[in-house]
Amino acid sequence: MGLINTIFASSYGADRPPFFFWFPKGTPSSEKKLLCKIDFFILTYGCLAYFTKWLDQANLSNAYVSGMKEDLQMYGTEYNLAVTCFQVGTILGGIPSNLMLTWVKPRYWLPGCELAWAILTICTYKVTSYNQLYPIRFFIGFLEGSSFVGIQYVLGSWYKRTELGKRTAIFSCSAYVGTMVSGYLQSAVLKGLNGRHGIAAWRWVFIIDGVITVIVALYGLFFFPDTPEQTTAFYFTDEDKVRAKERLKEDGREPKGDFSWRMFPRVVRTWQLYVLTILWMFWNTTVGKVANTVMQLWMKSDKEHKWSIYQVNNVPTAINGWNIVMILAANVYVDATGRRMIVVLINLAMLIFGTICLIAWNIPLGLRIVSYLFAGTDGPLSPIYMSWANILCSNDTQLRALTIAIMNSCGAALTTIIQQFLYPVTDAPKYKKGFPASLGFIGGMCIWVFVVRGFELRAMKKPVIDAEQDGDSESAEEVAVKGTGVDVSVVAKM
Repeated sequence: MGLINTIFASSYGADRPPFFFWFPKGTPSSEKKLLCKIDFFILTYGCLAYFTKWLDQANLSNAYVSGMKEDLQMYGTEYNLAVTCFQVGTILGGIPSNLMLTWVKPRYWLPGCELAWAILTICTYKVTSYNQLYPIRFFIGFLEGSSFVGIQYVLGSWYKRTELGKRTAIFSCSAYVGTMVSGYLQSAVLKGLNGRHGIAAWRWVFIIDGVITVIVALYGLFFFPDTPEQTTAFYFTDEDKVRAKERLKEDGREPKGDFSWRMFPRVVRTWQLYVLTILWMFWNTTVGKVANTVMQLWMKSDKEHKWSIYQVNNVPTAINGWNIVMILAANVYVDATGRRMIVVLINLAMLIFGTICLIAWNIPLGLRIVSYLFAGTDGPLSPIYMSWANILCSNDTQLRALTIAIMNSCGAALTTIIQQFLYPVTDAPKYKKGFPASLGFIGGMCIWVFVVRGFELRAMKKPVIDAEQDGDSESAEEVAVKGTGVDVSVVAKM
């Protein structure tokens, strides 16, 4: 029982605070004021930037069914190729972008990339053939690849372990909101702007999307605070800037590392790069990646019940709303208690239950709806895993930047392959290959989270052993409590 208790113990150890929602008990008013500043300026830009990314990503499919298909004569696989160009760009763009963040100020780099993709998005309204669309979508994807991984890197640069999860969760919810708003925007444009100034509705969508993105990029350029080591934000006092750096030192997460060629061999020798990337790739194999689509296709093909077009388009958005609620609840709990493993396994149990029901298929209507909701509940794991990665890599700036980017790129590449071969539209609605495969991958993820936890415990134990061997005046127990940062020198023997 001792090993099991250790695995499921709070990651805060003896330093675990009483349960809290936003601020731990006893947080000084000056600290609360500083956190409010950090929260407002990082989360407003981060959420808006990620919102515009998903707004654009969803707008292509909305434009396709709202006139683009006919205007650009995309009657074959042209749409799929455009989507693939975008996905390839996203996969390739994240890694060099996050590496640049360790050298160039995030306040310039991230809004700069966003401004560039905003201009390309606006230019999309002028395309006259699908051949023009392909390179534009590739470069938009390449630039948008900076958004998710870049904001994750910045979040990990500012927040303590007790703060990071819920902030990452709020940021992650922006994707669900962006996907939902895209459909509403398309409907509004079709109703009010179609044909205005001789411009079709689907073209107006790209113009409006691009203008919104320009505004968000300009906001980030003036108000985004960079990282604690670099910030020159006018709204921080000198005391704020000093305290922002002290907070991470107190959390055992003081950033180190230098931007040089030596960083590459340093990074590839660490266990975090491989173990965390595999974890994220497992996460990208769930039904959740295609939940809205597979539910829509089931409703459209359902012979037992009659669903209106409105219901087919809107009922599956319940998956988005359900994920938002679960994301916030799960990550508030993890931040307050440090019991990450318990929440992860509960979430995995929900995924397994929902996926098994979909494989069984012949089930009552109510259970089927619940099955799609549960099988699509992958949202809470995203901020949990990303905040975990930020914590496990916190003592090496370049390792953290590259690991987060490589995790996302490898996961996106795997998602593209799985959607292509395991979830083709022709297999709808039963997906006799996709659902069983996802169940198998979830089983693999159940095992792999214990592998990650094992490496974490091993790395956390190293400072205690070193203290005992060196005969340090500070007791090993005190080191264990304070040693919340993970020693990146503990290299995995892969």
